[in-house]
Amino acid sequence: MKQKVGNFIKLALSLGFGIFLFWVFLGRMSPEEKQQTLQTIKSAKWGWLLLIPALGFLSNFNRSERWRYLLQSVGYQPRFWNTFFSVMIMYFANLFIPRSGEVLRCTILNKYEDIPVDKAIGTMLLERILDLVTVLLIAGVLFLAEGDKLLKMWEQKNTSAEAANTPWIIQYIIPIILLVGVGTVSLYIWKKFGFRKFIDIVRGKFMGVWEGLRSIRNVKQPIRFTLHTISMWVCYWGMSYFAFRALPETAHLSIWAGMACLVFGGFAMVAAPGGIGTFFVAIALVLTQYDIDLNIGKAFGLSVWAMQTLAAFSGGLISFAVLALMNKNALSLRKNDL
Repeated sequence: MKQKVGNFIKLALSLGFGIFLFWVFLGRMSPEEKQQTLQTIKSAKWGWLLLIPALGFLSNFNRSERWRYLLQSVGYQPRFWNTFFSVMIMYFANLFIPRSGEVLRCTILNKYEDIPVDKAIGTMLLERILDLVTVLLIAGVLFLAEGDKLLKMWEQKNTSAEAANTPWIIQYIIPIILLVGVGTVSLYIWKKFGFRKFIDIVRGKFMGVWEGLRSIRNVKQPIRFTLHTISMWVCYWGMSYFAFRALPETAHLSIWAGMACLVFGGFAMVAAPGGIGTFFVAIALVLTQYDIDLNIGKAFGLSVWAMQTLAAFSGGLISFAVLALMNKNALSLRKNDL
């Protein structure tokens, strides 16, 4: 009971923080600006915006297949649909608590595929390292092509002041929560089992994570692994680039503008649960460098964010239900075996 109450409080605080940020950013707009933003959203061609969830599901397919290759390299054969739906649930959980879904998808595979959580986490961490390397490469190419234009964002006091409200959350609060959580669990194990058992548990978990991190050395289909990675990031880029066609004011924007939204929007997504209150501001600031009015940029960012959030939320709820139904018999058989 206490654990459920604690989880509810964490969820409420995290979601409340995101809603607060959303309210702060919208509250700075004048009534005329709000009206302009609303009218822009209403006039959007939603057929183009519907490509966002379609590309999102395709990117999840690629991420699922890529993750399966890493898990196979450490000796496990997870079924595709269990892996796919666990990835869908990851994005659902991240709407409420940033990065919580990363661990959740590993525990789901532990439940339905009997894959040790530490090894799953190791492969997940490797995935995220590869993602970081990829986005840095994309950012490098972007700044080589558009550096002068994008660097202006850091020179504009009016826009940097608006964006300066959230970074300290990522820099301090989230790391502190993680440290407190790890410290609490470690102290509990230490007191309950003693120092030697604590060291054995830590060593065992570390080795499992390390094995997962090394899994890339044993990937049996490196070409397919690479193609899934490329396809996944093309989907992420397409979410912005094709959505530009939804508004006449943004329809002319180039592939570089789409790449800029990918890079800056991606970092904004981790600044608050589901990017609420941060994603659309980051996108708007990027688009001002391409001569798009700030309020038009906010309308575009809100539209893209709404479609992404709706897809992640509905996809996550469906995935929970489908996973339970798909694995009902398998779980029953496993319990009988025990």
